[in-house]
Amino acid sequence: MGGRCRGKTETLVPTDELLSAEAERFERRLTEEISALRLELHDGLAALRQEFRQECAAIRHEMATMKAEILKWWFLFWIGQVATMAALLSFMLRR
Repeated sequence: MGGRCRGKTETLVPTDELLSAEAERFERRLTEEISALRLELHDGLAALRQEFRQECAAIRHEMATMKAEILKWWFLFWIGQVATMAALLSFMLRR
């Protein structure tokens, strides 16, 4: 009979060979899909890492530039403060 049962209407009954062949086919397809997904995920993560490195480098550069600007303004502020205090003390001590 080979996996078939005959009666008034023909009905296919899966045999063990048919089930194991389909299971192997399913597993093979699943493995292919998972492999493709892993490859896509790996490529996406690699691109993300590269973008992250570039952004971190840009942020570091911006921070270094900003640090120099802050230091410049910090010195100007304190020079102004010292000059103001010196002028006030000079004015107060003259009288």
